[in-house]
Amino acid sequence: MPQPWRLLVDGVGAGPWNMAVDEALLASVVVAGPPTLRFYRWRGPWLSLGYRQRLDAEQLAACAHGNVGVVRRMTGGRAVLHGEDLTYAVVAREAALPAGLSATYAFVAEALQAALASLEVATEPAARPARERGAPTFDCFAEAAGDELCAGGRKLVGSAQRRAGGGVLQHGSIRLAPDPPAVRRAAGLQPGAATSLSELGVEVSIEALVSACRTAFERCLGVGLERAGISPLERRQARERESARAAELPISIDEPPQGASRVRLDGR
Repeated sequence: MPQPWRLLVDGVGAGPWNMAVDEALLASVVVAGPPTLRFYRWRGPWLSLGYRQRLDAEQLAACAHGNVGVVRRMTGGRAVLHGEDLTYAVVAREAALPAGLSATYAFVAEALQAALASLEVATEPAARPARERGAPTFDCFAEAAGDELCAGGRKLVGSAQRRAGGGVLQHGSIRLAPDPPAVRRAAGLQPGAATSLSELGVEVSIEALVSACRTAFERCLGVGLERAGISPLERRQARERESARAAELPISIDEPPQGASRVRLDGR
């Protein structure tokens, strides 16, 4: 019988805590912790950097001046500005998800697309590029990668993934509203090609969006999601990782972020 999944609905957190919990959940699932679908939001604007992204001192100072926090993710990909979004995380053993990187991205996209459709938001997965693209942009939402969801040709959901020790972490941002222009400027992001639910004329509560996602994932997974909190061990590990994330100066990529192991990295 398939193992039930945990539904973890967190509140609003700072960047280091949000990333630390995702890391702790991945570490947990590798040693028989429950597969988890997590939702959370961010306290104030935060710029999350992909694992190997550079941020120079001038950019860091601009973020500090504009009260934009900066944190590095353990997943790959490009910078995401948080605060006007709902972030999801899927954490499971590889065996609990379709095999392979692309298949897992497509599976999660299918579930999110079904959830949004139930709220009368029509989306389409972005096409996978036929050839290798040029140098990536700094902003994740400047363009869509394969299987990221778009609405009317504009990116609505961005995702990144990491695999370690037989476990998978995929997390991503569902845009609820446009980021304030002053915050985007402080983060060094130009007005992009992204969209959001409010720009699509959709007003939906966080509770309704989470409920729609829960129903869609239960249907796609074929198992129930049982609402629960993190375990004491996961919380302790998250606190340890939070301290490492908060102390980290996110301008160097010469070494892995503190508290992160050297594991296989997959991102957008």
